Amino acid sequence: MKNYFILLLVLCSCRMTVAQSFEGSWKGSLVVSAMELPLIFEFKYNGVWEGTMQSPMQSNAKIPLSRIENRGDSIFVELKQAGLSYQGKLNQERNAIEGTFQQRTLKAPMVLTRLSAAQAEAAGTFKRSQRVKPPYSYDTLNVNFENTIDKVTLAGTMTSPKEKGRYPAVVLVTGSGPQDRNSTALGHEPFKVLADYLTKQGIIVLRYDDRGIAQSTGKYQTATTGDFGKDALAGLQFLRKQAKVDPNKVGIIGHSEGGLISLILAGQHVAGLDFIVSLNGPAIRIDSLMIMQAEAVERSMGRTLTPAMKEKVLRNYEIAKSDLTTEKAFQAIMSNMKVIEGSQNVAFADEIGVLVTPWYRHFLKIDPVQFIKKIKVPVFASFGGKDIQVIAVPNMESMTDNLPKGTKSEIKIYPDLNHMNQHANTGAVAEYAEIEETISPELMQDVANWIKGLK
Repeated sequence: MKNYFILLLVLCSCRMTVAQSFEGSWKGSLVVSAMELPLIFEFKYNGVWEGTMQSPMQSNAKIPLSRIENRGDSIFVELKQAGLSYQGKLNQERNAIEGTFQQRTLKAPMVLTRLSAAQAEAAGTFKRSQRVKPPYSYDTLNVNFENTIDKVTLAGTMTSPKEKGRYPAVVLVTGSGPQDRNSTALGHEPFKVLADYLTKQGIIVLRYDDRGIAQSTGKYQTATTGDFGKDALAGLQFLRKQAKVDPNKVGIIGHSEGGLISLILAGQHVAGLDFIVSLNGPAIRIDSLMIMQAEAVERSMGRTLTPAMKEKVLRNYEIAKSDLTTEKAFQAIMSNMKVIEGSQNVAFADEIGVLVTPWYRHFLKIDPVQFIKKIKVPVFASFGGKDIQVIAVPNMESMTDNLPKGTKSEIKIYPDLNHMNQHANTGAVAEYAEIEETISPELMQDVANWIKGLK
């Protein structure tokens, strides 16, 4: 009996030792779209497990984990609301956890290394000199407005000068990917910074969460660029009803895909659109844009897109643009890529799945030129000289060649700006999070001056 009691004590001691081995802060990195995305986990054990996860490039928030299970030298964690999990095992030295990260269709190996308290604090913050915090010198109002066509409720924030009067007004439209009203990414909030600057310059600004994101209703996953255009149009109609808005100066400012949306709506002569600002918005055929982007991204990582691979990529685009069903298009693309090593595994299939989503297939078919040629309202179009996603020169030339004359428009390249409108060294995607600046003050000043100068 005494020996059995001692054995129980030994077993309990081992379990506590393992538990203590997991306690503390751990850091790992994922590589997503050629960009390294760090994640920080904190684990605490007080009879039950508690913990948080932080993605410091995206936010300073530490999100509570919904589930943590520890069995021996293995651990499983889950953040249910984000659809992600991590399962790993302590290495022999007990200073790293080797495991697999999964978020919906994304599955990738990830090693977590232990951080000291000082390292954890330093790793969890990014310096952002333009961060906007209250109190604000202008009025801020959280609003909801309806896209009655698709029965979607968009939630957003409207900022306006405190003084009485009539002011120019703009709707901010985000780029590709699910984004909130601040266009939050990599620790930056470019739309919040831009709204703050413009409002202080006497311009009313409406920014909103993409459909299905944050507080907006609807389903993001099945939406196309055309659907997002209807959301932007609903924002425009909402703005025009506001008492302080000058009815002759209401426009759209769009970034990247949002810039494309502004060009499309202007080319369609939608009612109530008096001007547009396109920040790094595509102005050439999207399939051509995407191949240029692929080549530039490869160069930024010291690689080359070979002629053979380029041919396969172009073939994938043709399949995606076809009238094949989703299943048949997926099978055709997988067949096209079968000579590529590792192309038939599950992870690669998940990546191929993006090419046959409703958004991607619709996006690839767009030719902005047909809309640019029909624009009658003033346009401010800017491009970044170090942008590797929307290459400046060909897109700028398309704008100057196809935009009708006499529209009081301004088209400009900012030599040192990247796709995020930051002053950059190389323009590489991996650089976005490392840059302290969120958006170029020069660009914001030019946009504000141009809008205020419209008659």
